[in-house]
Amino acid sequence: MGVNDKLPCSIRDVVELLNIQVIRDTGTQLHCRCPFCDDRKAHLNVKLDKDVFRCNRCGEGGGVLHLYAVSTNLSMAAAYEELCRLFVSGEEVRRRKPNDTPRKQVVVTPEAPLASSAVRDNTYRNLLSLLSLGSAHRESLLARGLSGEAIDELGYRTTPAVRYGRIVAELLDRGCELEGVPGFYRDKADGSWKLDIRASGIMVPDRNISGEIEAIQIRLDNTYNSKFNSLTSVDKYYGATASCCPHFAGNVCSLDTIYLTEGVMKSDIAQWLSNELGQPRQFVGLTGVGNINQYRRMLVELAQMNINRIVVAFDMDARCNENVRKARERVIQEGCDAGFNMVPISWNESYKGIDDLLLSFKQAKRS
Repeated sequence: MGVNDKLPCSIRDVVELLNIQVIRDTGTQLHCRCPFCDDRKAHLNVKLDKDVFRCNRCGEGGGVLHLYAVSTNLSMAAAYEELCRLFVSGEEVRRRKPNDTPRKQVVVTPEAPLASSAVRDNTYRNLLSLLSLGSAHRESLLARGLSGEAIDELGYRTTPAVRYGRIVAELLDRGCELEGVPGFYRDKADGSWKLDIRASGIMVPDRNISGEIEAIQIRLDNTYNSKFNSLTSVDKYYGATASCCPHFAGNVCSLDTIYLTEGVMKSDIAQWLSNELGQPRQFVGLTGVGNINQYRRMLVELAQMNINRIVVAFDMDARCNENVRKARERVIQEGCDAGFNMVPISWNESYKGIDDLLLSFKQAKRS
């Protein structure tokens, strides 16, 4: 029997089979301790409606079959065969990673279905219009090579420290819909709307190919395991989980090649620097090198635009970071399989990202 798309089980079935520890169950998503890295805070996100998973810590992600194959050190074909025997034939085959802990019983928190991209775009544009960018954040963006004009046009803002109630009231007065928009939730006692800001930093709009803001990334002031998180209200009463998209920086209609990098802000900065250098490039940023679902969505959208050349410009730590290297190889392989001309590029390792490299060109041009 060969591998095909018709699996006899769901991703929840495989999570239970592998005894992966579930910390929170929202009914639509599971938040688990990742079995692939030293995860202590439930970074593994499992989307039950799409049968996919991703660890926000190590970047491992994929579908039902990938989860079982990687967890059990089986090939995809062997994993498929074993799942069929388990769920069709009922054989007693149970493969688990050593030292897995039993699943916890959890309380389900009601979650709102994600609002449409048009609703999120309208609400987020209004939200950003009520905020400003702090001077310290502006200075840090100027130091990364953006001009004042670029910063204003990109719409970056500083997370609000207070006035959450006023902000929500103003959005409602403007007729904005908050239900299903990540970052907003209802008060369990009286049903009123609340804004959930979990950390301070720079709010960075994540725009799709049409220019709609589908999500907001936050460049954190105080980083621990990650420099970024997403505006979300997951685990809040009728909150919503952030759903980021491949971020298109620049005018995709005017070019036949895109440059793929990691990070919304990084792609914005690289695109503006390429303009200033007189060699405009179209950049697309993923919210993580391992976000394969965003990447696959991008491939579909690029094919519809008749763009068939992708320059892979991931950070240079791919040479020393195994997770980044594997993600880079997977991106190249899937792009080739989809019929794209994949062009990986590299540069001097003293410049980690493509934005750092272009900034060095800008500084050299000035001197």
